[in-house]
Amino acid sequence: MIQRKWQVLCVTAILSAALMTNQSVLAAESSAQRVEVKLKWNTAQATVNGQDMAIEQPYLSQDTTMIPLSLLTSAFGAGLQYDSQNQMIELSYNGKVIKLSAGSKQAWVNSSPVTLTASPEVKNGKTMVPLTLLTQVMGLQAIVDAKTKDVSIVGSKQEEIAAAGVSLDSDLGKTMIGDSYYGWSMKYPTGLVKDSQSFQGDYVSFSDAKSTYEMYIHIVDEQPENLSGTGLLSRLVDSSDYTVLSKGFVNDPKQPYARLISKDSGGWVYEERAYQSGDRIFYVTLVIYDEADFRNPAKYSGYKDLLDSFSLSYPKGSPTVKDLSTVEGNFRWYTQEDMGLKLKVPANWQNSYNQAFTQFSSADGRQWIKVKVTSKEEGLTLEDWAKRHEQMYRDQIHESYLKVDSAPASTMVAGVPAIEQKFSSSDGAFWYAEHDFFFFKGNYKVYVEIAYDPEASEQEKKELVQTIKQSLTVNQSAMNPAMGEIADDDLVDQDQMATIKFAEQKFSISIPEHWKEIRGEGITKTYEFLGGNAMILAGSGKAATVRKEVEQSIKENSSSYAYLIKENKPITVAGANGYKLYVVGNNDGARFEKTIYLLEKGKNMYMIAFTFSEWVKTKALEQRLQKIIDSIQFTDGK
Repeated sequence: MIQRKWQVLCVTAILSAALMTNQSVLAAESSAQRVEVKLKWNTAQATVNGQDMAIEQPYLSQDTTMIPLSLLTSAFGAGLQYDSQNQMIELSYNGKVIKLSAGSKQAWVNSSPVTLTASPEVKNGKTMVPLTLLTQVMGLQAIVDAKTKDVSIVGSKQEEIAAAGVSLDSDLGKTMIGDSYYGWSMKYPTGLVKDSQSFQGDYVSFSDAKSTYEMYIHIVDEQPENLSGTGLLSRLVDSSDYTVLSKGFVNDPKQPYARLISKDSGGWVYEERAYQSGDRIFYVTLVIYDEADFRNPAKYSGYKDLLDSFSLSYPKGSPTVKDLSTVEGNFRWYTQEDMGLKLKVPANWQNSYNQAFTQFSSADGRQWIKVKVTSKEEGLTLEDWAKRHEQMYRDQIHESYLKVDSAPASTMVAGVPAIEQKFSSSDGAFWYAEHDFFFFKGNYKVYVEIAYDPEASEQEKKELVQTIKQSLTVNQSAMNPAMGEIADDDLVDQDQMATIKFAEQKFSISIPEHWKEIRGEGITKTYEFLGGNAMILAGSGKAATVRKEVEQSIKENSSSYAYLIKENKPITVAGANGYKLYVVGNNDGARFEKTIYLLEKGKNMYMIAFTFSEWVKTKALEQRLQKIIDSIQFTDGK
């Protein structure tokens, strides 16, 4: 058996205090959650109770191991606040309040001075603290293997406390805040907390830690340039529903702006300003909760000072400005906290909401990224999953519109083995090239689909795929604990049917239960499916009369859609006589088909119409549509 020599980090000057603290921690661990963190010098990866976590890599400095401050919050639940005025970090853990600052060994524990073995440092925008801070002050156990440089930290996780609203790692020494991508900045007073920010960064909201005011910055692009003061002011007034107290245009020589002051029914006072730069308008709104504060000259001067500090410029390179932009080069960072997901996407792409997956797309919709996280089925292998996905494509897309550009190949994504495969598909108007990745993370499977312009240069394609692939991480330890089973929609039985009954018309028909119903009025029901839709109508009338109306409509729209009737014949379905029309057409280069069934039974007429693009006309779809027609039943024999 190999015996390791472990070096326990401790400070003899406060050994007795550390031992007393450790006793309380060990006692607490019996009821609190035990946490074990393992990390290594110069390695940007840690494990928290066996779950991987990306971190700023630890290193040796001042003869002490330096670790990222963020570990104390993410792993041990410590609370953080930052005093920007005094440039002090405030750390709270198990009843202790610790204050420290970068570059100084002096710290305070519950207002009592303590000297650290090393001063905190800022590296790559992250605050790094000495490992001995954990043993000196927090009472955690820290062990270092001097030979392998492995570090082990053991302690208990503090119960959750209210979040500060922003990451404090990059707040140290910041007196200004802004966005380098959009080009604005303003003062960053103590107590100002970022509440939310849109993915594009064109909207950000702040609140005051004392709950006296809130602030919004909203940026709108592609606006008319060179608006007059009146034109700019009108945009503020038009968007306000409150009582106007004051409005006008301030011809400030540095940056003129429109100004509107209003009051809502609850007594909140709004001061709104609009600035213009090129085709971009910046809307800045300050909401004061108590009208008395607005009327108090001393208090209002502080609000005005904050508003007046807003500038249509960003001092790039200044260490005193906190940058809210997530843009790096041509890409923007995206984080989905519930799923522990983080990746880079093109900076000008939009994030579109979808319950099934995370999606981003270009303005023209021809390029996109989809990330889908679902539960892994027991016994599933990457190879079987990739084969199943390819077969799903073959069932959904006609062979003339699908190309399998490469066989499944092994690779690495997010630090784990993965499968990658390339496809090309067309909607009849354009061809789309996609690069897919499949990998597992714990009990979940992750699917990544990157679609790019086939006409883009090889360098552009490579940069897009490699940037996304290399930046993508899925941190299991950061996932929402409430995450449970996530069923995969791809496993839905496409042919599972549900019956629709038209009681008054004595008619029933079955359709795939996963088809999405488009709510409408009257006796018409419409359903969407991939690449098409189905319309079902039941009511009084004659099939022959409706047939003539359909023929006339096709004739009138032939020039627009190049309609051509390929089949128009009498039929009998479930004992009802009628007609079937099969029509083809073309919509901006994309060919489509319509199959219309017109049936008559007694005094009622029934229409079932399928419209779908040619690219989804597979054998599986044709069999599914025929199954629907075969399900038709009439409950009245007359």
